[in-house]
Amino acid sequence: MPDVVEAAPASDGDLLLTPLTATLTTVDAPGRPQSTAVWYLVADGQLVASTTSDRQKYKNLVGKPNCSLLIIGPENPYRTLEIRAEVALTPDRDKATVRKLAQAYGVDESMLVNEHEERFTLSLHARRIVANPAPQG
Repeated sequence: MPDVVEAAPASDGDLLLTPLTATLTTVDAPGRPQSTAVWYLVADGQLVASTTSDRQKYKNLVGKPNCSLLIIGPENPYRTLEIRAEVALTPDRDKATVRKLAQAYGVDESMLVNEHEERFTLSLHARRIVANPAPQG
């Protein structure tokens, strides 16, 4: 699997490496889009996020593993990076991914880690990366 940062335009790789909130859009069983705010990070060259098994995005991805992740540049909302991807869901029994997210986003992991929840790592395998550069001027 290619490194997602290397696959993105060089001018926009920083959006993948900066702890921002992105919009993850999945498709439900009847084919309707469902969007939610997520935190993400790049681990070993792959774009990952985390969810629990009771969330709608998890249920949607089990049935239809395609998604779109939209990152909006914090300094200019015209600068966006969209990652269209197929998602692999992996059990995160030791909560390693969510702990890494807590660290990356500077929050106490107790806010995100519940030992009784069934957590999954979402590995987004980019199929297409679309960059919308900020207007110059």
